Amino acid sequence: MRSWGPWRPRDRGPGRSPSREPGGPSPRAGRNGVIVTTPVFFDHDGGIDDYLSLLLLLTYDDVDLLGISITPADTLLDGAVPATRKILDLGGRSGVTVAGGTLEGPNPFPFSWRLDCMRVNSLPVLNQHDDTGAPLSDLPGEEFLSRVLLEAAEQVTLLMTGPLTNLAWALDRHPKVEEKVRELLVMGGALEVDGNVQEPGHDGSAEWNFYWDPPAAKRVFDSSIPITMFPLDATNQVPVTDAFRASFGLQYGYPFSAAAGTIWAMTAGWELSTGLPYFCWDTLATSSLAVPELCEFRDVTCDIVTDGPSEGRSVLTTGGRPVKAAVGVDAEGFYAHCLETLRR
Repeated sequence: MRSWGPWRPRDRGPGRSPSREPGGPSPRAGRNGVIVTTPVFFDHDGGIDDYLSLLLLLTYDDVDLLGISITPADTLLDGAVPATRKILDLGGRSGVTVAGGTLEGPNPFPFSWRLDCMRVNSLPVLNQHDDTGAPLSDLPGEEFLSRVLLEAAEQVTLLMTGPLTNLAWALDRHPKVEEKVRELLVMGGALEVDGNVQEPGHDGSAEWNFYWDPPAAKRVFDSSIPITMFPLDATNQVPVTDAFRASFGLQYGYPFSAAAGTIWAMTAGWELSTGLPYFCWDTLATSSLAVPELCEFRDVTCDIVTDGPSEGRSVLTTGGRPVKAAVGVDAEGFYAHCLETLRR
């Protein structure tokens, strides 16, 4: 067992408030009483938990959401793009632009998993109006991400809850993107636990987001961008339990809770159909924008395997790049955060 060394909380950075839960402290006021916000760009891949991450993100008052790109990985864009726009409308954020990506990874997600976006897009709670207000960019997602970063007035925090394909593309085509990223928060990888890939010829050591496009993960890890990583080591500690799902029924009268509870209900029976438990993968990474103290972090060095039976594995190695990895979670605190924050 690796010795992780002493724990210290991740620095919130300037302008981070201690809490964004209802009744918690207000967003931090800067000089002259102006609210200080953190510019964030969100790239997701349209799985069930990506939409839940967006719901959480929309409750964080000191996050300035600059835009959203969608990687066509664990999804179909025909469902993921409109579902994302409808959630923005539900959250009163119809001014946030969405763009669908065009890049494909070498290792596709199971098609049955990718269909979940169609069900989310059809939920009654997201279809209470005829028109969708959140705009759709004319640019492909990878170019939209690049443009937003390059045109940003300050460095941007990137939240990526799917493969790193769009960012890798941006780094290759627009090198100045690298200096525009303040920090990358990424859900992906597995360090000292088994992966969740169960594909023929693979040894099971990789996590799906990195496995979908290993060269892209490698390209990003080879950059100088500061990375905070939420691997399976941490997310395995927050399974989606029956009790957690049922708790949303007690606050179903709130639109965010109705949407989140309905989407999380879609994970019931997941283990029976896939052989894998469903965890709060992306939502844990997203929650760090509001309550990073829910996680225990370690400084590690790791690299990405790009071929062979361990393709996509994030491996600990002294010759790797430094990352800050979440390795522990206050599970009860996390569940409480989701319930309280989505009670609106």
